[in-house]
Amino acid sequence: MKKILFLTAALLGSLLAAAPAVAQNPRLGYVPTEDHPVGQASRHFAKLVEEKTGGRIKIDTFGNGVLGSEPEMQSSVQAGFIDIMVGPTPNLVGVVPQFMLFDLPFFFKDFAAADAVMDGAVGEQLFAQLKEKTGIVGLAWWDNGFRHLTNAVRPVNTVEDMAGLNIRVIPNPLFIATWSALGTNPTPLPWPELYSALENRAVDGQETPYALISTARFYEVQGHLAKTGHVYTPFVLLASQKWFGSLSEEDKTIVMEAAKESATFQRQLSRKAAEDLEGELEAKGFKITRPTPEALAAMSERVAPVVKEYSDKIGVDLVEQARSAMGAK
Repeated sequence: MKKILFLTAALLGSLLAAAPAVAQNPRLGYVPTEDHPVGQASRHFAKLVEEKTGGRIKIDTFGNGVLGSEPEMQSSVQAGFIDIMVGPTPNLVGVVPQFMLFDLPFFFKDFAAADAVMDGAVGEQLFAQLKEKTGIVGLAWWDNGFRHLTNAVRPVNTVEDMAGLNIRVIPNPLFIATWSALGTNPTPLPWPELYSALENRAVDGQETPYALISTARFYEVQGHLAKTGHVYTPFVLLASQKWFGSLSEEDKTIVMEAAKESATFQRQLSRKAAEDLEGELEAKGFKITRPTPEALAAMSERVAPVVKEYSDKIGVDLVEQARSAMGAK
C-alpha cells in the first residue's frame, strides 16, 4: 500500500510539473470609486491594452481601495506584488522629492500650464528619477484637478477666514507647511479615514478636487466650499518593473501607447466632470464661495516663503524648467 501511495504521489507530482503554469492577469488598483474618472479611465486603459494586444494582455481592474491604500499599493507595485496602480503624486514625494513640484501652492494657474509641465521634459525627468530610484515605471500623467477647500464651520472668502480651522491634509510635509502658513491647523490623515473624521468633527474640513468631493459624498458632512484652486495635483498611472519588464518589446510599446491614449481620455473626462460638478455640488447643499483675485493673491503671498523653501528642496533648476515650460505654452 505504501508503495502504491508513493507511486501515485510521484505520478501526480510529475503531471503537475509538466502542466503549463496558468498566467495571472495583471492587476490594476486604485482608491477612487468606479464612477470616478479614474475608475472609468482605468477600465478604458485595460480595454485598449486588450484590443491592441489581440487579447494577449487582459488587465483586471480593482477600485475602491480593494487592493489597499495608495501608499500600500505603491509599496506593492515597487515590490512587484501588484502590477499597475493609479495614485496622486504626493504619495511619491517620500521616494522622489522632486514630485513636490506638484504640491507647490498657487504654482499652476490653469490646465494648460499643468499639461505643459507633465507632457514635457520635466514630466520625463520625474518619471526617469522614479524608475531609477524605485524601479516603478511611469506610464502616463492623468488629471486629478485643482484642489478646493471645504469645511463645516464657516464660509471662506479670505485668508483670514481660514484662521484656526482644523484641516485634513495628505501626510506630506509641503501640505502641512502650506496649511500652517495659511493659519489653519493641518491634520495629516490617510484618505480612508477622512469621511468618518469629517462626520465626527475630528477635523473641520479638507481640500481635494471636485471629483473626489463628489464621489466621497462630502456634501453629506460639509456645508461650505471655497473655490481656491490652490494646488494642481495629477494622478499617475504606474507599473511595476517586474511586470512591465517581463513584456516583449512589442507589448511594452503597445502598453505605453495605450497609456498615452488613456491620458487624453482621462483628462478630458476629469475636466469636463469638474465643470459639471460645481453646479451639482451647489445643488446638493454646498454654499460655494469664490474668493476674488485679490483674496487669492493674498493667500499666495502668505505661502510664498513655503514655495521658496520647497523650491530649494525640489531643485531650483527643475522649478525654473517648469516655469519656462508654462511660459512657452
